[in-house]
Amino acid sequence: MSRSKVLFSILTLCLSLFVSSCDKEKQRNRDQQQLEQLYTKIKSLAEVSTCNGTDNSQLKSTAIGASPCGGPSHYLAYSTSIDVKEFERLVKKYSAMQDAYNKKWNIAGVCIITATPKSVTCENGKPKLVY
Repeated sequence: MSRSKVLFSILTLCLSLFVSSCDKEKQRNRDQQQLEQLYTKIKSLAEVSTCNGTDNSQLKSTAIGASPCGGPSHYLAYSTSIDVKEFERLVKKYSAMQDAYNKKWNIAGVCIITATPKSVTCENGKPKLVY
């Protein structure tokens, strides 16, 4: 094989690896953006939920997300003043998507056990986690 053919082959290989790397980075960014958009929607729903401070039975918390080490990434407080079924459906979808993202992209993290809230209280008309 001539020297120019070897150089051309090496250049072609390097270029294809670079393009492949760029495509993977774009896909990872798209995946991350989808997660962020869904989380924003969920967080907005949780934040519009209201409470009156007298009926604590309407206050709830839910685990959300997927830690790379297992378990949820954190918890959200909400009240039953929102569409709870839709909220829970979105939380479940987000958690599954984050778990798939972590596995697909080999995400590693600090393996800290996420504390479970003791309760939820009403503070200034909004549900708040109590640890």
